[in-house]
Amino acid sequence: MPSTRYGVSPWLDRFPSSKRPAFPTFKSKDPVEAPLVVIGGGLAGVMTTYACAAAGVRVMLLEADRLGRGGSGRGIGIAAAEGCASFLELQARAGRRVARAHFEHAHRAVLDLAAAVRRLGIKAELDALDAWRVVPEGWPTKTLRKDVDERRGADLEATWHKSPPVARAVAIDAAGGARLPGWAQCDPYRLLLGFARAAVARGAQIYERSAVTKVAFDRKVATVVTAAGRVTAERVAHCTGEPTLLVKALRRHFRFEERSVVLSAELPPSVRKALGPRASIVTDTEQPPHVIRWTGDHRVMVAGADGPRIPARQREMTDVQRTGQLMYELTRLYPDISGVLPAYGWSMPVAHSHDGGLYAGPHRNFPHQLFALGTGHDPARAYLASRILLRHVTGDTTPDDEHFGFARSL
Repeated sequence: MPSTRYGVSPWLDRFPSSKRPAFPTFKSKDPVEAPLVVIGGGLAGVMTTYACAAAGVRVMLLEADRLGRGGSGRGIGIAAAEGCASFLELQARAGRRVARAHFEHAHRAVLDLAAAVRRLGIKAELDALDAWRVVPEGWPTKTLRKDVDERRGADLEATWHKSPPVARAVAIDAAGGARLPGWAQCDPYRLLLGFARAAVARGAQIYERSAVTKVAFDRKVATVVTAAGRVTAERVAHCTGEPTLLVKALRRHFRFEERSVVLSAELPPSVRKALGPRASIVTDTEQPPHVIRWTGDHRVMVAGADGPRIPARQREMTDVQRTGQLMYELTRLYPDISGVLPAYGWSMPVAHSHDGGLYAGPHRNFPHQLFALGTGHDPARAYLASRILLRHVTGDTTPDDEHFGFARSL
């Protein structure tokens, strides 16, 4: 019987090593000039690099490790068509206009991402699906029902359903649930590599194992420093998902946690029959919430058990414990899965912004620099951030872009 692989992402583990591209390390004795330097080789970084290269901007990407080896290659691969899990919370913290912009543009980003994937011929198993946010049996439904009402009042798509329709749709005993259309799921690592190849084809330079140690700036330019060289840039885009030590002052905007993810072994035919159709993404209102998706090879993937970040020396033990915890919580939702073993159990870093929304754009204390933070390793958020940063680079910003900036902080 195959054993569980702990601490390993199946997206990375299953990808053929012979097809994994390798990019050079940045080395230069003399300073190099570039109009744009992107820091970070995750989804937001490669998508921003592609978007700017396609627009004719000469762009260089610097990744500290290998592309996608951070949070992006360890995510669950769900593109959420919502600005965050709670419209009510974002509205309360940032205002209705900001909340509506985040939700409207997130929904559009899923559609635009799918169109870009088709146009570029990226094989990332991207499928459009509706999502259901369910309230567990016995839990109060008032908050989620009000959230749906507020979304509908802002002309956003969401519908509330009572228990029987929810149970038929997702095979979970629930007190009720919200149907959220327009989501998608994919293989996030293949998606990332597809955009990286498209960026290189349009002239972008990508460097791996090229950690940035410092970003300095004066009135005219920014200087990006690595162990083996430096780059003078008109703009620097920090596409790291969360503030790194390069910009410590911005860390106060975020709460840092880890999220566990489990991929089950293949479900037996009897279990698949008992569960019925599995054509939706499922999340719930538990705290922390679960996010569940089904794979084409008859497996279930669940993310949740958010908790404090763990020191490296405790990583293996924690992955084992949280994998067991998630599998138990999964069987509470789907009792028929009881006895199915996990094939993979791993974790990914997550950084929650103060209001749950994405930050994308400049910050007044960091001249010549742009940021894509709080993406949550969500492909749609990453794509949305890339388009906002592109508009800042080209000077074609829209009024709505301000709603994703740091100025919305209260």
